[in-house]
Amino acid sequence: MLKKTISAVFVAFIMIIGAAAAGTIFPVQSTDIDGITRYGYLDEAGRTVLPFAYATAGEFADCGLAAVENEKWQTAVIDREGHVVVAYADAPVSVDFSDDAIAYRYADHSVYYTLDGKMIGSYAGAEGFFEDGLLLCKSPASDRYSYVTQEGEPAFPGEFIEAGAFSGGRALVRTTDGKYLAIDTAGQTLYALEQGITPYYMTIFGEDTVVLFDGTNQALYSLSQGKYLTEFLYKSISEFHDGVAMVQQLNRWGLMDTTGKQLMAPTYYYLTYMGEGLYAARSADGSVAAIDVNGNVAYRTTSYVGGFNELHYGLSWHGMADGSLIFFKKNGGYFASLKNAENPTLLSENVVRVTQDGTLRYINLSTNTVLFEQPKSFDLGNGITAKTVHYEKFMGFQSDGTEHGWNVDFPEISGLPDAKVQKSINDAIRSFFLKGPSVTAEYEALEGSYGASVEGSVLVVWANCISGKGAGSSVWNDSLAFDLRTGEQYAISDLLDSGYINTVKQLLPEEHAIYLYSFPRMSTEGVTYYYNEYESETRRAYTESYLLTFEQLSDVVNRAGACYTALQTPYVKLSETVAGFSDVKTSHWAAAFIQKVMDDGLMQGANGKFRPDDRITQAEVCATIARSLSLDAEGQTMDGLAADAWYTEEVSAVWAAGLLDGLEETFQPGAVMTRADAAQLFANMLVKQGSTLPEEKTVTEKLAAFSDAAAIPADRQAAIVLCMQKGLIQGYTDGTFQPQRGFSRAEFAKLLTMI
Repeated sequence: MLKKTISAVFVAFIMIIGAAAAGTIFPVQSTDIDGITRYGYLDEAGRTVLPFAYATAGEFADCGLAAVENEKWQTAVIDREGHVVVAYADAPVSVDFSDDAIAYRYADHSVYYTLDGKMIGSYAGAEGFFEDGLLLCKSPASDRYSYVTQEGEPAFPGEFIEAGAFSGGRALVRTTDGKYLAIDTAGQTLYALEQGITPYYMTIFGEDTVVLFDGTNQALYSLSQGKYLTEFLYKSISEFHDGVAMVQQLNRWGLMDTTGKQLMAPTYYYLTYMGEGLYAARSADGSVAAIDVNGNVAYRTTSYVGGFNELHYGLSWHGMADGSLIFFKKNGGYFASLKNAENPTLLSENVVRVTQDGTLRYINLSTNTVLFEQPKSFDLGNGITAKTVHYEKFMGFQSDGTEHGWNVDFPEISGLPDAKVQKSINDAIRSFFLKGPSVTAEYEALEGSYGASVEGSVLVVWANCISGKGAGSSVWNDSLAFDLRTGEQYAISDLLDSGYINTVKQLLPEEHAIYLYSFPRMSTEGVTYYYNEYESETRRAYTESYLLTFEQLSDVVNRAGACYTALQTPYVKLSETVAGFSDVKTSHWAAAFIQKVMDDGLMQGANGKFRPDDRITQAEVCATIARSLSLDAEGQTMDGLAADAWYTEEVSAVWAAGLLDGLEETFQPGAVMTRADAAQLFANMLVKQGSTLPEEKTVTEKLAAFSDAAAIPADRQAAIVLCMQKGLIQGYTDGTFQPQRGFSRAEFAKLLTMI
């Protein structure tokens, strides 16, 4: 039994597994053509630090831990090396982190762990974390609040109608008879508020300040002094951050401290806290600025379209009227910009995830490098391509302010020799996805992507979507099947004889009624049935899949039928290709170079494919060099290489020849070979052949022409200039060198013909 993950966002990329690196890492999602989304973690150079082995994965908290899920919808907590700190358990509603604890939040209770994974306890109705050794809990039965110790025992007798967490040994509570009190950790009354005084927040700010509400306006009140610090002059007083609150007076906003002193008079039309001591402020002239508590401007713009959200990793952003995004630093002003981009999510102090030109991309803002992006098409083999088409349908806004509608990807097939067959297939696919799972579902939110595969001579396309939102939402994974030669659409009734339901019923688990196993999908192996479970308050929508093989279904398979015959007949399309590779046509821009390196035995393909657009790895580069120079390891093995790896002998030969000088410490066989590192390897070759590294002055002059010269590692600069002098490597037409970018296999094939 396999439980599949359903994802709304479709992203795919080459996965290069490398050793865990220090520094910032962030989650990245990859949805392959099989329609299954997996998450891994990358570093800011685009290297895979943790493999794509998770159904979902969250960002690492300040404590160095992150929550991940497996395909069974179980949740675990891992550290930056991928070690499991808290073992997989039933998925909670959320996982929260503090400086010293982890909380698994379930619908009616929370389970707490230490940062090293030891369970502290399980507490019904728990809110927040332990403060002053006590945890605030709301009883699911009585709807009343109390405080408990780590042992789960009441900290002191009594329950409260309202209560806040402890801070500095004090908490604000409302007793069952309606009185508001400030109590200590023993439950003793420190201060009692006069009748008629109503706190707006159940929080004590600063030493003893509370925010009061008179039904219309708000004011500050001192518990210890028993007096108002301000009059009820403010329409709104926010919660305090580092002793400062935003206040609204006469439709203008300003700042105030816990004593009631105005730090900045209400002058702004709008004010919101961004974090880290900065506030987003809109002025009368329409400009928006990020200001500190003293009114100092860290960043200002007069062209504002959305953004100025909370600071994340010391960065924030705003949109421009031309559709671009501007990113700015907390203290450094302008940082970077992206054109035609939307929906930014900051993942580190340098990396952002955006939708740009309709494609989901992970971009390093410092180097202006796309680390990974969603491919716009997938190769299904034999010249058949599935191009991703995006469809959106806006239906309005939900109560939480989020958009309600459809956000769906579906495939458009190309590469079939018969244009009429191809059009009929694409028309049916488009109609299928734009119609949705049902008539009633047309009015529900629909979000997701698709999967596709060629099974013999049958194209199978399926939805990979969630219909609806929240409790009651369900998986939509219905499928279509087409004969690639005729365009005929097949149903399960074309594959199996009448009366097959009884056989299927006997093969599927009895725990669910047969009618609940929906959306059967055919393949060369058999038929897969799906049991789709609705989302509830405690569980996400999920799928259980059951493959019934043709051997199991032998009594009801129509083996003489066109459908079964097509499934068992490989699809073959005659086309001109290079060196027999199905993915390199003679029209490919690098066809001649690929043919040359194949003829010379320098590069190889696998399974009938050359993979021209894949990034070439460090091991593959070394293999080509070893073959080009006829190098021999002479019995030596480079440290850190697996003895039985395919590349060990060739990499060791390059190492033994001294061509990995300067690269040994960071060498990772499966990682992408960057332009900077490739230049070092080529320079080592050239020096061995008698060339001399250029002088520092020449290096400085040559590299000054690149706008990203500062991003070129100092220890690679001379090597890069030498390679430029030899015509091996050049910069890009936009004036950049992009030292951390890799080569595609096709690009490297061209480079090999120049060495």
